Amino acid sequence: MTEAELENLDVIEERPRRMHFEWLLPLFFKPRRTLTKIAEQNHAVWITPLLVLTLLAIVAVLAASPVRQLATQAGSEIPPDFEWWSPEQQQQFMEAQANSSGPMFTIVFPALGAVLGLWVSWFLLGSILHLALTLAGSRGTNTAALNLTGWAMLPLGLRMIVQTVAVLVSKQLIAGQGLSGFIASDATGFMLYLRSMLGFVDIYFLWMVALLLIGAAIISGMQRGKTWVTVLVAVLILLALQALPGFIGGQLGGLSGGGSGFYFF
Repeated sequence: MTEAELENLDVIEERPRRMHFEWLLPLFFKPRRTLTKIAEQNHAVWITPLLVLTLLAIVAVLAASPVRQLATQAGSEIPPDFEWWSPEQQQQFMEAQANSSGPMFTIVFPALGAVLGLWVSWFLLGSILHLALTLAGSRGTNTAALNLTGWAMLPLGLRMIVQTVAVLVSKQLIAGQGLSGFIASDATGFMLYLRSMLGFVDIYFLWMVALLLIGAAIISGMQRGKTWVTVLVAVLILLALQALPGFIGGQLGGLSGGGSGFYFF
């Protein structure tokens, strides 16, 4: 073997691993030890949790697709003056109804929305967390914040599993997610905005926040109290941003706000 080949072999051996499936279970049972290992990485290791969450989000959409299709068909009503429409208008109406319950609207668009919401929420939370910690005096890197955020979001995968099983068993879509049920579905104004925000908050979300608190104290090197306040501020900022689409949709279309998943969250 030539000297050049040996050098190339050394480069391959020194290339950092980005996939760490061996950390998935320990994160739930030994969170501090696992988050310490994650914090020690100076390269991106967030791809594993994001990949797992993406797959779970797609599975959840596929499981809810038949229920969503039936709900769309049941909710479609023939207009009172439908019989007076021209044949072309009637055909266009029927085609639109068929398309709204087709795979494009029951699988493709919901899957894209779920995956996009997940990745955008991860990037926003990681970036906001890094900025907040930096302003508070931390010298941690943006990569460390994104790594922590990705792995801290894994409890949301458990939520997706529970919701998927619930939909398959009950044959009904989940309404009033999180704590949004404490506010009336016909709320308006600020209460509608608050309902949209609370739709993201549940036991799995709080679990995620707990992991962020543990991990942020490790990557920041700051005092625990100062770190925790900074993390909570970053989480509240993200919640405020995530609540906007549900609030705007409720104002414009009479839809009740609520978390639909980043998950998004």
